[in-house]
Amino acid sequence: MGVITNPKARTSRSLSANRPEVLLEHYTRFIQPNGFKAQVVAVNRDTAITYKDTLDTLNAPESALLFTAGHNEGARYQKHATTRQQQARLIERFLDPRDPLRLLVVCDMLLTGFDAPIEQVMYLDKPLREHNLLQAIARVNRKADGKKYGLVVDYWGVSGALHEALAIFSPSDVKGALQPKLDELPRLQTRHQAAMRLFQKVKDPDDLEACVALLEPEDVRATFDLAFRAFSESLDMLLPDPRALPYVDDLRWLGKIRAAARARFRDRSLDLADCGAKVRQLIEESVIAEGIQILVKEVSLFGRELEEKLEALKTPEARASEMEHALRHEIHVRLEENPAFYTSLRERLEQLIADRKLQRIDDARQLELLQGLRAEARDEQGAAQKAGLSDFAFAIYGVLEEGPLPQAGEPDIVYDESRKALASIIQEAIDPSTDIIDWATKEDVQREMRQSIKKRLRAARFGEPAKVEAATARIMDLARARRKR
Repeated sequence: MGVITNPKARTSRSLSANRPEVLLEHYTRFIQPNGFKAQVVAVNRDTAITYKDTLDTLNAPESALLFTAGHNEGARYQKHATTRQQQARLIERFLDPRDPLRLLVVCDMLLTGFDAPIEQVMYLDKPLREHNLLQAIARVNRKADGKKYGLVVDYWGVSGALHEALAIFSPSDVKGALQPKLDELPRLQTRHQAAMRLFQKVKDPDDLEACVALLEPEDVRATFDLAFRAFSESLDMLLPDPRALPYVDDLRWLGKIRAAARARFRDRSLDLADCGAKVRQLIEESVIAEGIQILVKEVSLFGRELEEKLEALKTPEARASEMEHALRHEIHVRLEENPAFYTSLRERLEQLIADRKLQRIDDARQLELLQGLRAEARDEQGAAQKAGLSDFAFAIYGVLEEGPLPQAGEPDIVYDESRKALASIIQEAIDPSTDIIDWATKEDVQREMRQSIKKRLRAARFGEPAKVEAATARIMDLARARRKR
């Protein structure tokens, strides 16, 4: 839990003219982008009305004022008063993360017994003591996805009464209940150093490719991910404090590296979606300003953008790395659809990478060979046509063929004609079943398919019962995987 103690805490009941404006700027810049809401607690109803009217004048996100008024009270109160039913509906809307109602302005309501995980900040302009103070703090401390901390912006100066409030509880019960935001500064400094330390060996900080290359080992990426998340969390908490500003440029730099590494290695754990919206915005602005959008974008192995990205990369090593990981991703995604075909590609890719590490080939030759594997992966259908089979029958042939599949470029590609015929027969036998809607969830349909496959395998004297069972299971897996295409 953090608290901002306003150095100009109010000393009277008058509301300074610029306070709602400062409040609104803080909320829209640092709270709303993360999807959270806020509560404004005013000292009295007059002040609450002034907050509401000023927020409306400033075109703030939708807000609502919650208080009741007696029949004999003035027009100013009657205009803004809400009934119990209206209040219940407004509270229901406030609790819904998707509802545009973002700010609740109150005097005494909702300070106790109100559970609102969506609320991250309370702008406190009212004197509170003891239980009431602690329960108000608890309002913003409810856990929610993406919510790393709660915040009390203290306009009145009540944080000075905190020790008095905490004294009635045991220390273990209230440890960390409220912390000045400046307590986060040393933690920010430590986390910043930990994140930056990973790139000390990079001679030129502007060499994005060298920084990304450092993150190729999965364990190094995991270490960097933890360090980056901790650093960005502390910075997110401390902003907009001026003492946090010197760290913003390094966050942009690290975020740019993280985005490029995510795209290069297809590593979903490096997704920026888990970071706060403030952090994402800083990184996105940096990427756009430097014109490197293509370098932080994950592109398809067969998409037009791959050529654009390869051209943007400055070294043969970086281009080969991009092609390698694009191939790895495609093989991983498509492996279940045709295990024999894609396993063959994967084995040749691994051999190619090993040859490069042993310096049997240079980066330029590696890239040339990777382009050849890319062409093969693109032409799975062509490989099936050369064998005289449909795509599905070609995948079934890979299950039936005990040796490795023939490779593109071989002078004499020879396929086992009996296995080809058997693959086509099995496809023809089970094709009608695969046309049934949701067949993969219907056990009776799958049972008939298995029986049809086994019948053809036995008729072809495919092998022992265990071999027939294993091949049947693999062909059924093929059918399920290809159903998802």
